[in-house]
Amino acid sequence: MQWKPFIHGAIIYDLTHLHPFSFDLVVEASGGKPARSYRLNTEFSLLCFSRSPRAGEAISTDLAYSDSRETRIFDADRYEQSKLLPQIVRSLAERPCFHDTHGNFYVFEIVKADGTISYYSVFFTLSKAGKKAGRNLFISSAHMRPDRPYAHSVKPIRFRILVHNVWTKKGVTPAP
Repeated sequence: MQWKPFIHGAIIYDLTHLHPFSFDLVVEASGGKPARSYRLNTEFSLLCFSRSPRAGEAISTDLAYSDSRETRIFDADRYEQSKLLPQIVRSLAERPCFHDTHGNFYVFEIVKADGTISYYSVFFTLSKAGKKAGRNLFISSAHMRPDRPYAHSVKPIRFRILVHNVWTKKGVTPAP
């Protein structure tokens, strides 16, 4: 989805960094396996720069942002953090990935700001796009958390293995 800029007062929040893009993930040859290249078609959801209303909070019309499915509250902090997403996505091959409790995957970045440590959690799904179209990488949400999400004992999985397993229709089950 091509996101329209969000305008609040005199401030224009440009969202072009969250427009869909494609890139090639190249996996080097190893262990007798040939090198492979996977095309990843990346899209970002509304949840990367907006939030749900808090208990008892109504969505103010001047902060409302909608896509085809829902209306949420534009969040300036999530917006600023979302500027990290294109680089995080392009570097997924170097990052450990984890299962969440909803059948998705996530990575996280430790962000140090003002002497505090936080976690920027990036949740995503992968699906096959077609024989020549590659794979779809959908960033379903991204937001700061006070601590590492979900169980600390869950073993990570390499992103390139996730991509390969989606291509070959192998399942990926969480390792304890």
